[in-house]
Amino acid sequence: MAFGIAADLARAECPRISPDIHQKPERIVIMKTLSSLTAALIGASLLATLPLAAIAKEPVVVETIVQEPVVVEAVLFSTYLNGGVGKDEEATMRRLAKEFPLRMTFSERKDGDFVADVPVIIFDASGNPVFELPKAGPMLYVMLPHGEYRVMARFKGLTESQNVTLSGKEGKDLSFHWKK
Repeated sequence: MAFGIAADLARAECPRISPDIHQKPERIVIMKTLSSLTAALIGASLLATLPLAAIAKEPVVVETIVQEPVVVEAVLFSTYLNGGVGKDEEATMRRLAKEFPLRMTFSERKDGDFVADVPVIIFDASGNPVFELPKAGPMLYVMLPHGEYRVMARFKGLTESQNVTLSGKEGKDLSFHWKK
């Protein structure tokens, strides 16, 4: 699960592809069943190599012990985590949250049910798109440099927009909630 090494291996060798995930040319799936200790050690390696994933040309999908994919992918020089469906995947995302300066959640209705497949675009202070994901959620964490951004998210035909300033060591949490 060390992303820099995994990305190099994925390009050099043919990885095992999960039959449950539709393979796209730009997506690589690496599956391993690990003991808790091994998973913890590899998780520490993951945190140390996240900047390497930002420069990788191909995304890496890593499956957790319960074989639920968590996606780490480079998009316009931004690394992101997208997922959070199910308790195990949500727990994995929350454990890695502090490593990302911008964290977003997407929900709807009074009960706050999480939603997915939300198109998201992030613009810099000049109005240039710096990040775009056609299907985000229910949780999306993005690695961006310090600065001012406008985040737009769309669900069921309704667009929400929020401004955020990333500075210092503390990350920012944005919640997008649609009442319909």
